Amino acid sequence: MPTPAVTLEVLPAGYGDCLLVSCPVGRRTWRLLVDTGPDEAYPALKSRLAQIPPDSQGKRHIDLFIVSHIDHDHIGGAALLLADRELSLSFGDVWFNAPPRPKARGVAEGEGLATLLGAPANELPWNLAFDGSTVCTAGDGQTLEVRRKRGGPRITLLSPTPARLEALFRVWDRELERLRKKQHSEEKAVERPTPRGMGEPTLEELAARDTRLDKAEPNGSSIAVLLEHRGASVILGADAFAPVMGPALRQLAQVRGAGEPLGVDVLKLSHHGSSANVTRDLFAAVRAKHYIFSTSGAIFDHPDDEAVARTILLGGRGACLWFNYRNPRKSRWSDAATASQYGFTTRLPDDPGGGGVTIRLTGP
Repeated sequence: MPTPAVTLEVLPAGYGDCLLVSCPVGRRTWRLLVDTGPDEAYPALKSRLAQIPPDSQGKRHIDLFIVSHIDHDHIGGAALLLADRELSLSFGDVWFNAPPRPKARGVAEGEGLATLLGAPANELPWNLAFDGSTVCTAGDGQTLEVRRKRGGPRITLLSPTPARLEALFRVWDRELERLRKKQHSEEKAVERPTPRGMGEPTLEELAARDTRLDKAEPNGSSIAVLLEHRGASVILGADAFAPVMGPALRQLAQVRGAGEPLGVDVLKLSHHGSSANVTRDLFAAVRAKHYIFSTSGAIFDHPDDEAVARTILLGGRGACLWFNYRNPRKSRWSDAATASQYGFTTRLPDDPGGGGVTIRLTGP
């Protein structure tokens, strides 16, 4: 079996995100870690990182660590990770956005994380690819290709825009207080019972529903990227806004002369499959072979039925839907008759209790 060009591990991070990407580069493995999930999910992340073989200096090296935004379900374990001496981690670069004003870094976990990222005593690199400045594109409908080391993956920044970062910085102190209290920057979704069958309502009715757009400032500030290596391509959407991702992807397709929608191998759907982020317009800009829903479904009951229906109907026939947890709400999407009718497949973890899935891409 050929060596994968990209291996994407969607780790069991509860209702949050934690993704580990591995790419062969020469005789070594290049690694990207995106988010950590909430603090209660950190033991699973630590267990996985402990499996990385130490290098000649005894370090387990992460080439790039992206802290996508300051919601607890993405950042909750970051302070634990960066303070963990048992793992002997080293980092090539750490991407994290915070406003350039010291007084904003004075609330509990926010203070600890920012200090660990930026304090000289820890010698941690911070936004090196952006010369220490904020991680953002040039503007609405723009992308930014990040400079890379020879042989390494090609990374294109899709989100956030300067406007989305400014919106976050205006409410930074409020969001840090929420983070300290482990609160969330959105209201809890309305409880929904599991439908009796896939025909009530139909997929077409679900996909066509008018649903609100995400307005949460932290989500809008999400660092989202397209990673490409040896012909394989993965979009890691964090919780980015569809009105930011869509125009960026359309611009990228035009620049590359690739036609629309832009085709990729994997799309990690934004905001755990929220209908407020997985919109009909988004699928006019991108089409994938594999779609990932990263969530246990706790607290907000993600993924939303509308988002899954849109993915099935608009995401391209023959696509595979991946869920990193197995439970009745997700297992029902593997209904054989529905999958055959609409031409999609599903993959869920083999271990119902463990969670997590791994996608290996070999490229063309």
